[in-house]
Amino acid sequence: MTFHMGNKSSSVQNIKEEQPVSTNNDKNKESTYVDENKESTYVNENKESTYVNENKESTYVDENKESTTLIWFDPNIGSREDTEQTKQQLRLINDYVTFHTDLEQCITFIQSIHKEKIFLITSGSKASQILPRISSFRQIDSVFIYCMKKNRYEYLLDEYLNIIGIYINLDDLCQSIKEQIDLVNKQIQTFSFFDQHEKSTKDLSKESAEFLWFQLFSYVIARLPRNQQAKQQMTQICKEYYRGNTKEMKLIQDFELNYRSEDAIRWYSKQSFVYRLINKALRTEDIDLLYTFRFFIGDLSENLQRQHEKLLSSKEKILNVYRGAKLDKEEFDKLKENQGKLISTNGYLSTSRLKSGALSFALKPTKRVDVVAVFFHIQCDITKIGKNIIFADINQFSAYPDEQEVLFDLNACFEIESIEENESLQIVKMNASNEGRKITKDFIELAQKETEELSVSIVFGRLLCDLGEYDKSQKYFQQLLNDSNDEDRAWIEFNIGRALDLKGEWNEAREYYDRALLKIFL
Repeated sequence: MTFHMGNKSSSVQNIKEEQPVSTNNDKNKESTYVDENKESTYVNENKESTYVNENKESTYVDENKESTTLIWFDPNIGSREDTEQTKQQLRLINDYVTFHTDLEQCITFIQSIHKEKIFLITSGSKASQILPRISSFRQIDSVFIYCMKKNRYEYLLDEYLNIIGIYINLDDLCQSIKEQIDLVNKQIQTFSFFDQHEKSTKDLSKESAEFLWFQLFSYVIARLPRNQQAKQQMTQICKEYYRGNTKEMKLIQDFELNYRSEDAIRWYSKQSFVYRLINKALRTEDIDLLYTFRFFIGDLSENLQRQHEKLLSSKEKILNVYRGAKLDKEEFDKLKENQGKLISTNGYLSTSRLKSGALSFALKPTKRVDVVAVFFHIQCDITKIGKNIIFADINQFSAYPDEQEVLFDLNACFEIESIEENESLQIVKMNASNEGRKITKDFIELAQKETEELSVSIVFGRLLCDLGEYDKSQKYFQQLLNDSNDEDRAWIEFNIGRALDLKGEWNEAREYYDRALLKIFL
């Protein structure tokens, strides 16, 4: 069986002959989960998950909108009322949790995940069944063994380097999971590259197309409507997604009641639901969710621009910032292959003025053999860059002021100057570049010449089509349709038809074409 606890709120109690101890906040009271009659049962909060018989896996339908998935595999997963603590502790750490009792179906589920990092919990006795089957899966980031007899399974630590630890009580397990997920959330970084020799949108490589996508998105998002309706839409989506998660629901309520536009940096720095959902949406180019968050993304950009103005008016001319990271080998190889090209991160880029802090982060010990320790040194000529790239000191707003964080907005573009190896550390030197803004400006001007001076928001959706992103173009225009004025509706419907046409859905395309033409000629 599979039990999902995210939007659908299930709970778990792992009970077996070697079951570990679960502790409460009251350290003087320890309880061992034991069921005299059964090894496992389960409880379903609000009766929202779908269950079938013991021999079948339950249906999973919800999409993970965060960057990490927590999976618990054990054939003896069960529940009683005293497992509420287990359920709540896990969901406070990571909203998206699934529970599996069937090995084959658990592995199938793991194989279906491509856009998230997976954190796997399993019992000691079942580790030998599942770990050999998944040892080559890149999506598995960390494994946690939860058992009663720690010594019995310590040999696994040498066989599987992604095992973080072996735990005999729930509090220690949860603390370790939290630390690892926090670390990974700070590390997840994907890049886009642009080859300056590619001049036409039709000839762009996949990497260059992604680069242009983010440059255009940051340009367009600031021009989309940000009103009270947009805020309500955003908070409602968040409430629906996090229902049953008491921690996030309190934060969403606080946001709904007390958020002001000038608080955007502070809210982003909290690394709460706003931080996680936006960064996952940016990394996966989730048009629907990004449009939903246009209200906050626009506010954050405006706040960063105001703080950037302070840098421009200061006496500081050259800014040096640093970032330490553990990159997947594949991501690092892409960096090496694209030396000499322009690079941007697929999201906000967090850096620090403190070289020592970034260096220690990069050199943090790990048993992982599939990651590379990377130290980024980024130099920004403030005078030369002007307002083409937005970055700002956010100490006064940050939840971690000692980090001396400098945050780059979505349009940040760099040139890779060099990549050098120093023992076990890869040092990547980059310079902030104005070229990203120039490329964006050139493409917009060219597109507007070809489309009768249409608004930039329309141009962006059309360029998604030109880049072969037909689904994204359709979704974008359908979202835009809800907030459009009468003047734009015809062009929006025409471009929904165009996206459907290019996808081969001609009947649906014809309907939108006809509606658009009626509006144009009536």
